[in-house]
Amino acid sequence: MRSCEYEPRPPLPLTAATHLCLGALAVLGLAAIALLPTVSAHMAIALPEYADLRAPLLALAIGAIVLALVVLAVIGLLVQRIHRGAILVRSSLTWVDAMIASFLGGAAIVVASGAVIDRGQAGSPFLLLAEAAAFVVMIALACLTGVLRSLLRRSILMRDKLDEVI
Repeated sequence: MRSCEYEPRPPLPLTAATHLCLGALAVLGLAAIALLPTVSAHMAIALPEYADLRAPLLALAIGAIVLALVVLAVIGLLVQRIHRGAILVRSSLTWVDAMIASFLGGAAIVVASGAVIDRGQAGSPFLLLAEAAAFVVMIALACLTGVLRSLLRRSILMRDKLDEVI
């Protein structure tokens, strides 16, 4: 990985604070995964008419959290690369692609959740609106990340050309 002293880098306290926040979010995600089975079991008892929805919705919820954890890990990795001045390498594009795939996976989970809820006749107009908003957010994040990926790719190409000249 290449590094140049003239490249602006974020200060170490900012990088550390970012990693601390990402770590806190990851711990919350892992805690949610640990607590979801118990919460869903209690909900199945409290609402027996929807007990059949417990397993598929639990699996989808855990899947959504896992995808969010992947995004957090990739962001942490990319922040560290930025801090080290090593972001302008082709392997960074692969990590950004993983984020885009996670967002698209999140959109698919929203659609699958809507189908499960609809099949179980457990939905409401508000829930449909929330699902539609979540779907649009996932697609928007994938698109935005794709645009930022194109900027990263262009920067990598420019860096490669500069290295050839030097």
